[in-house]
Amino acid sequence: MGRITLSVNGIGHGDNARISLYRSGTIERIRDMSRRSNTYTGYSIACAIVWAVILAGVSALADSSTRYKFRLVFGGWWIGWLSATIARAVYPAPKRRVEP
Repeated sequence: MGRITLSVNGIGHGDNARISLYRSGTIERIRDMSRRSNTYTGYSIACAIVWAVILAGVSALADSSTRYKFRLVFGGWWIGWLSATIARAVYPAPKRRVEP
């Protein structure tokens, strides 16, 4: 497995870091993950899981005032997510141009 080196202020071994990341297989794993999970559906599912864990923890451990605040924050997030989802459906992303 390769060694990771960092460049400080643009001076140093930045190329070595890229090469060692490539040798260790990290770049390939990152590309595979982004191909699989780079969708709005994946984002939505991940957010739902995280919010379920947060709300379960808060409901089990916090007092009623804190639970109420977290429900308000979740409700605000949900309204934002819903509006973004509707906007994605109503105004889809522009199609990519194919250059001749």
